[in-house]
Amino acid sequence: MSDVTPSMRELTLTGPALAVLRGKPGAHLPVEVQDVEGVPRLRTYSVWARSPSRATLTLRIALHRPGGPGSWWASSVVTGARTRVGVPRNRITLEPRARYHVFIGEETGAVPLLTMLAALPAGVAACGVLETTGPDGEFSAPHGPRSLPWVHRGRASAVGSRLLLESVRRLELPPEPGVAYVAGEATTCRAVVRHLCGERGWPRYAVRTQIHWTAGKSGIL
Repeated sequence: MSDVTPSMRELTLTGPALAVLRGKPGAHLPVEVQDVEGVPRLRTYSVWARSPSRATLTLRIALHRPGGPGSWWASSVVTGARTRVGVPRNRITLEPRARYHVFIGEETGAVPLLTMLAALPAGVAACGVLETTGPDGEFSAPHGPRSLPWVHRGRASAVGSRLLLESVRRLELPPEPGVAYVAGEATTCRAVVRHLCGERGWPRYAVRTQIHWTAGKSGIL
């Protein structure tokens, strides 16, 4: 266990079953957590890394404040604690035939997006923008030389982020559509889709979205 940023914790799970679990870059994993009263709850977290040879799987979990059962569990779980997990699933996957790739999201979406970025073959064109609260909220891709720029919203809400949308508007993209991967808060994701499809004329199938959260609700939607 370690704190990646002040609002994100990394947890590594281990167990024989993890040696055979499969999942593409950007996958998320159902995890049974216990709330403060010990009641089991099902939550879903993005997979950061996996090692079949060591039978481990690493998650990165955003700590919301005030937090629900998932944040409480991630903050309080100790080494050796047992939990149950489901099978890794993908809502979005890399399109190998894309002319180029665009990655857009805030810090919760950055976890799967950066793993997907790192999985691209060398020489494949990619760009995008990520958002977080400040410099201490940034983190790098899991391996390799690729990176994406970050913008900082400060104390502003991540819900319907105008900063992220304006940063996407400023991206210099080729005239032909590529494939975009948009992940994070629901209202912001919808605004980015409207921009790419409405203002830039991209076909809807070229914009792949993964909603992680929306105000008043929990879990990947």
